[in-house]
Amino acid sequence: MAELAARRPRGAVPSVAVPAASVVLLRDSEIGLESYLLHRHARMPFAPSTVVFPGGRVDPADHDGPDPIRRCAIRETTEETGVVLAEVDLHPWAHWITPEIESRRYDTWFFVAAMPDDLEAVDISGETERAEWSTPREALAAERSEVIRLMPPTMSILIELADLGSVEAVINHAKDRQIEEVLPKVVETPHGWQFRYPRVAAGSS
Repeated sequence: MAELAARRPRGAVPSVAVPAASVVLLRDSEIGLESYLLHRHARMPFAPSTVVFPGGRVDPADHDGPDPIRRCAIRETTEETGVVLAEVDLHPWAHWITPEIESRRYDTWFFVAAMPDDLEAVDISGETERAEWSTPREALAAERSEVIRLMPPTMSILIELADLGSVEAVINHAKDRQIEEVLPKVVETPHGWQFRYPRVAAGSS
């Protein structure tokens, strides 16, 4: 990661992290718990060629209600998958902020939500090569095999979900969860520049 040192001049003021939201759509299937994943186009300015959950930045219209983050989560999910959720469907799961060394930064809340039984997720975002339902273990195995690329927040969430066997188990786990902000730091080590992450425990709350 030696190239990290060149991303932002030493001492430069970090760019402001833009508020954003992402939704981990979940369903139970014959092979176990699955989440809906988007494979982003290589031409995307942020996180190109990576696999992510539906989501995006808060828009001005999201401020019309009392909770812009939840309104953003619902809107982005609808725009990217066609799935319409209600605020009560959203359960906070994680809060990640893009490292200060990056020029494009997001302050993102991640929510888990059960896929409504009467709806079907469809890839309509225009930002992806494809979308699919995948078990957490399948996605993590594909990342280890370098078949796909996962952003650190996505990987962290999938690792946690891999230990939970059903949508009900995830929602129950989310109810009493205390969420801590995760802001990775860039540090210089004998092996070059590397990202360092606060410990994110699967049962952490």
